[in-house]
Amino acid sequence: MQPFDRENAFNRDGWPLLDLNGVGFDYHRSAASARPTLCDVSFAVSKGQAVGLIGQSGSGKSTIAKLVLGLARPRQGTISFEGGPVTHHDLQSFRRRVQPIFQNPMDALDPRMTVGDQLMEPLLVNFRLPRSERMERVAAALESVGLSMAIAAKLPRHISGGQAQRVTIARALLVEPELLICDEPVSALDMTVQAQILNLLNELRERRGLSLLFISHDIRAISYLCSEIVVLHRGRVVESGLREDVLLRPAAEYTRTLLASVPSKTQRSAPVAGRESLSSEGPEKAVLQ
Repeated sequence: MQPFDRENAFNRDGWPLLDLNGVGFDYHRSAASARPTLCDVSFAVSKGQAVGLIGQSGSGKSTIAKLVLGLARPRQGTISFEGGPVTHHDLQSFRRRVQPIFQNPMDALDPRMTVGDQLMEPLLVNFRLPRSERMERVAAALESVGLSMAIAAKLPRHISGGQAQRVTIARALLVEPELLICDEPVSALDMTVQAQILNLLNELRERRGLSLLFISHDIRAISYLCSEIVVLHRGRVVESGLREDVLLRPAAEYTRTLLASVPSKTQRSAPVAGRESLSSEGPEKAVLQ
C-alpha cells in the first residue's frame, strides 16, 4: 500500500480544505467478529482540487460521504474542514459550504414542487433574500449549468434525468459552497449525459475554484476529472496518489484489478466527451486519454 503523504498535501496550499486522518467506522458495533466498514482511512482535498475516491460496491465509499457531510460520526480518527474538526463548525454554515450531489437526482428533488421553488428555497433559508433577487440568482445558476429559466416552472417528472442532475448542481451552487461531495453523480445517467455532467463539473471547478470529492466505481470518470485518486477496498485505502502514478504505476493488486476491468475500445458504447476513445495500449494508458 502507498501511504498517504500528509506532509506534501499540507504544503501545497497550507491546510487542506478537507482532511481525513485515521478515520474508522462500523455499522455493526455489537458484532465483534464483523469487518469494520472503514478502517484507518486518510486522505485530503485541497482548495480547487478534484480528488477521486474509487472502489467497488460495499467498499465504504458512500459511508465516507455520509461522514464528511456530518450525517454520521466516525468511531475513530478525525475529519477536519479548514483545519478544524467538522463537529466544531456551525452546522448550518458547514452544510452551506459543503454540498452533496447524489446518484439519483430524482430522489433529491421534491416531486410536488416546481424546479424554481426548490431552487429558491435554499436562498431564503441561508440568505433571506427578497424574491426579486432570488429570481435573479436562480436564473444565473440555471444558466451556469446550461439550463434556461423556462425549466423553473416544471415539476421534476417533466424533465429528463440529465436535466434533473443539472438542477441539483445548480441548487448546490446557489449557496456558494467551497466543496462538492459527488457520490456516484453520473452512474444513473446514460453515457452521453454522463460526459456532459463530467464536463460541467470540471468547468465549474476551474471557473469557481470549487473543490470536489468525486466518489465513483468508474475509473474512467475519475481519471477524466480528478488530479489525485484514492483507492478504497473493503473499507481500507489500499493506494493513493497522483492520477498518473496510480493509473500507470499501480502498486496495489486491487488497483490493477480495477484497471483490468476497464472496457476495451471495441466494448465501449461512447467515449467520455473531451477525451479520445480508449486506446488498445492497455487499460492503464487508456483511462488517461
